[in-house]
Amino acid sequence: MSSENLGLALRMVGVGKRYPATIAVDNVDFEVYAGEVHALVGENGAGKSTLMKMLAGSFNDYTGTIYVNDKEVRLSSPSIAKSYGIGMIYQELSLAQPISIAENLLAGRLPRKGLFIDRDKMVAQAKRLLKTVGLELDPLLPVEDISQHEAQLVEIAKVVGTHPCILVMDEPTSALSKEEVERLFDIIHKLRNTGMAIIYISHHLPEIFRIADRVTVMRDAKRVATKNIEEITREEIVQMMVGKSIKEFYKKESHPIGKALLEVKDLSRYGFFHGIDMQVHAGEIVGICGLSGAGRSELAQVICGIEKADEGTIVLDGKPIDRLTMAQRVMLGLGYLTEDRKLEGLALRIEMDENILSAVIPRMKRGIVYNKRYGRKMAKELVEELTIYPTDLNRTAGNLSGGNQQKLLLAKWMAINPKVLILDEPSRGVDVGAKMTIHETIERLAREGSAVIVISSDLPELVRLSDRVIIMRKGHFTKIMDQHECSEESLLLAANTEVEV
Repeated sequence: MSSENLGLALRMVGVGKRYPATIAVDNVDFEVYAGEVHALVGENGAGKSTLMKMLAGSFNDYTGTIYVNDKEVRLSSPSIAKSYGIGMIYQELSLAQPISIAENLLAGRLPRKGLFIDRDKMVAQAKRLLKTVGLELDPLLPVEDISQHEAQLVEIAKVVGTHPCILVMDEPTSALSKEEVERLFDIIHKLRNTGMAIIYISHHLPEIFRIADRVTVMRDAKRVATKNIEEITREEIVQMMVGKSIKEFYKKESHPIGKALLEVKDLSRYGFFHGIDMQVHAGEIVGICGLSGAGRSELAQVICGIEKADEGTIVLDGKPIDRLTMAQRVMLGLGYLTEDRKLEGLALRIEMDENILSAVIPRMKRGIVYNKRYGRKMAKELVEELTIYPTDLNRTAGNLSGGNQQKLLLAKWMAINPKVLILDEPSRGVDVGAKMTIHETIERLAREGSAVIVISSDLPELVRLSDRVIIMRKGHFTKIMDQHECSEESLLLAANTEVEV
């Protein structure tokens, strides 16, 4: 039976949402059938997240009409949305860190025995929910003791356990390994076959073509088009989203390579990586590829001074920096864009310009006084160069979309005029347009003489950007591949092969 025969689970008619300075969603019609996987795509800031927040009951001032299972509803609060069977899996996890997996999974519906929680029943129910996503964790473990990808699967199990009729998944694979992604796709297919309506938001176009029945493209707060997945190509989706073809996106530029700006010799941090030797030159983009747990991020954190090495030396532009603090290394031109922009990269409650200038404050001091007016011109230029929207420098970082937050974080490290810039998952969870901007900026930094290291799980990204790629496995470098050797297949094979350099 086709999804059309099951009827519409959701119909949004002429819905809109306006903020004081902008229209986030502009008169959008959107329909999803029961038993359908409906992909929702668009650049960061296109309005898709706001559209889904309306569905989740985050706003009581939206315009237009929403129907759930042919019944007109007013979704003015999250509790009302849940009562109509709407489940939301957000990209940013909503799990409570200090409490157990079981308490998170069953929050608001913990089984009780009289006045007390029925611990045995709670554990049994939690185990059943974990099994639906292929996890065999102890339900009594605190969430803070599990990995990010495990937490993502727990989040999915939590929402699926409420048995929604409409399920929204916002970038659900952003923290998952390839095997876990396949497991999630199996779960999605099973849920679809039960008649559940699934709205799937993703910036990974291959995922859309794997699992979606239809796709809706949004741009500039409006719905551009809705198509059956077999009636549209990847190139057409990109064109609708950003006005550029995918061929333009993956065009590789060449640039001259200069002297070594970063030299690492016999570097070790026990338990994470061992005996690392590496040189990165001016004008060079070096990719680091490896499976989860290979030690890539830990290596970056030692090089930039967040963590200490147990052995080895680090030289920046001819100067040993092993004994320097991270702040001192930043002053010498070494930047590190962390993979977690919200927890480690940005201060979400302060303004955009203060975030951009935070790494260069010591350079702008006049005696003991810091006046951010000295740097506002530079901050304004970086916002314009990276097309960060909105452009209001007084806007807080937390009020930007995910892609604009990522570009803001990149602007922060561009502000130091880096000699060496390490980027850890620079385009995770951003749309095609933001990814283009980030890639173009990385290439420009290399052209202007910076040495760039890109740590990424996005194999096309490594192939597209890197002059050479270093394969890292279980704390060791196992292979170095020149640009002409690199393809998605060769990188994946090398990352799974235990052959040391």
